[in-house]
Amino acid sequence: MNAAEYRAAAERLLAKDTLSYGAIRPDDFRKAEILAQLAVSAAISETTEARDTAPAQH
Repeated sequence: MNAAEYRAAAERLLAKDTLSYGAIRPDDFRKAEILAQLAVSAAISETTEARDTAPAQH
């Protein structure tokens, strides 16, 4: 998964929980928090990859 997919998964989880139950349950919040952390890690990796594969500018 890439950063956008992790972020979307976290948003879907929180939106589903809020619509269904009115408040975010702690276990779902923790899952969303983990997905958000994975999104950040993936975004950093994607940025590093893009920087490392970009042609050097002189």
